[in-house]
Amino acid sequence: MISHQFDVVAVLCVRNEAATLPHSLRHLVRSGIPFAIIDHESSDLTSDIVLSDEFRPWLVSFETLPYRGWFDLAEQLACKDALIRKIDANWVIHLDADEVLQSRASGEGLREAIARADGAGYNVINFEEFVFLPIDAEFDSGTLDFQPMVFYYFFEPSSQRLMRAWKRSLALSGRESGGHRLSGDGIRIFPENMILRHYIFRDQQHAFDKYANRVFSDGDLAQGWHFNRLNQPRQRFKFPLPHELERLSSPSSVEFSRSNPKQSHYWQW
Repeated sequence: MISHQFDVVAVLCVRNEAATLPHSLRHLVRSGIPFAIIDHESSDLTSDIVLSDEFRPWLVSFETLPYRGWFDLAEQLACKDALIRKIDANWVIHLDADEVLQSRASGEGLREAIARADGAGYNVINFEEFVFLPIDAEFDSGTLDFQPMVFYYFFEPSSQRLMRAWKRSLALSGRESGGHRLSGDGIRIFPENMILRHYIFRDQQHAFDKYANRVFSDGDLAQGWHFNRLNQPRQRFKFPLPHELERLSSPSSVEFSRSNPKQSHYWQW
């Protein structure tokens, strides 16, 4: 554990994310944000990537969470909370390996956006989720920019559902909501929602395979989590037609349409 204080630290729990993790970490590095990794006993090259010369200088902490044969979000979030309590940071970010966070202001880095919210007296930042589908281009794990995809949908089953950045001193937690909404005292949400780009699938085959054999923990299911991914027929994950989605003018554009929010993912439409 590095002992000095950080402005912002992102915390990720990952398992077999060698294909997507480098892209997410590169965006953190470009924003000047270090990260802490919890490896859920990956069997691919995930740990090698995290400990590589490219990313090790930005690594605050590297821990291992045992994998018992099923996906246990509650356990992952508890492990994240414990790690956050040990990190000496002003702000923390809850992030997944297939996500990229950014400011809505063109040219403003994520770290600068968080500092702007902090300077204005706010202590929580909400993000809006835009789900990209690789209809026009497959996921490029080597790109230094945003993924070369332009087709997306605005996923918003409820408002202010992704409070992914907050001041660590508040001792907030998102465990009760599955890592979405924070709970605790003294929350002041920045009035400007920021952007979460969710690259949920790398290609059509990955869409068919990702949830096909995933086993969820009994505890998670008792919470009512993962129902939108559980026991779905494989064919439902076939990508929609382009005209059913929104389209950016370029992969790096921040001009997202919010006029047609979706309350469910495309395989449930």
